Amino acid sequence: MPMLVSGLVAGLILGLASGGSWRNLARLDLKLWPALVAGVTARTAAPLLGALALSASIAGLLLVALAALANRAVSGAWLIGLGALLNSLVISVNAGMPVDPEALALSGKAPPSDGLHVILGPDTRLSFLADVLLLPIINNIYSVGDVVLAIGGFWMVFRLVRSR
Repeated sequence: MPMLVSGLVAGLILGLASGGSWRNLARLDLKLWPALVAGVTARTAAPLLGALALSASIAGLLLVALAALANRAVSGAWLIGLGALLNSLVISVNAGMPVDPEALALSGKAPPSDGLHVILGPDTRLSFLADVLLLPIINNIYSVGDVVLAIGGFWMVFRLVRSR
């Protein structure tokens, strides 16, 4: 969820910087917001849940996708839903989010031991959806789903703040 939050914050900052208004945020009538809150909470808490980490992570992503579907009329919501579904798909078929070992080596990071990630290998399914995108400027590794989530979050808040 860090990429979603980054997208939301960037959308807010750029929306305000380009003449948008805080007041427009009050216009958002978020449907199924408890599902969104529960999904983000589950994803955030997942690394602390031991054996339940993977289930909590997938459930959290599916709740975010459900909330996005319910709010599909809001700009960017469908991208948030798509990103969450892409991540839940690759995590589900691999029993964890695969991480590219080369990207880990380039970033200087140790392989994750949080129960949520697995090392990408020859048996990895849907490897193009795995954490394979190293962003050197912030030294982190992301998936296509993460990027789609961030773009959706950015677009949602940017459009909302800039609406007239």
